[in-house]
Amino acid sequence: MNGSTWTAYYESQGDRAPRDLLLSTLDAFGPGARDAIDLGCGTGIETVAILRRGWRVFAIDAEPAGIERLLVRASAPERERLQAQVGSIEDVELPTGDLVWAGYSLFFVPPQRFATTWTGIRGSVRPGGRFAGQLLGERDTWAVGGDVNAHTRADAQAFFDGWTLERFDEEENDGEACSGPKHWHLFHIVARAPGVLGPAL
Repeated sequence: MNGSTWTAYYESQGDRAPRDLLLSTLDAFGPGARDAIDLGCGTGIETVAILRRGWRVFAIDAEPAGIERLLVRASAPERERLQAQVGSIEDVELPTGDLVWAGYSLFFVPPQRFATTWTGIRGSVRPGGRFAGQLLGERDTWAVGGDVNAHTRADAQAFFDGWTLERFDEEENDGEACSGPKHWHLFHIVARAPGVLGPAL
């Protein structure tokens, strides 16, 4: 999507509530401050929800306008626990974290760079930590043309070999996107990395 399309998308988000998938994943960690990575943070709705749990967040988005809106949305005390960066998911050097959140963002990693990017994402999750987010299914409208990466159910599950799939929900329906009507085919995923989760701070 081009810059004007992203601006329209940001406007459409308004002050919606944080996504339930994120909130339920945060609940699974229990109390205590941890480290999260928000890939494709947009205007920061989910980033701020994580910060309000007392966590520290590394947030990245390719659109400067998204990061600008995030910095406005976060309070001054929250910004002290926030590292925000303009950049593409496939190019960033990720820190390690207890949670990697990728809400509707990984689709836009170029298909030829997805495998390497995914290896980096897996490596950024600490032992016992979690990935939560969405992958695009092969029957989605956006899967046609090869500009975004899309996957079969079997391939999407295989990305988490050796992990515990705590949630893997497949969604397929006709709906809307900021660009207009489309057919959605998504996998909503929460997966826990092997190992023992370190103590919260």
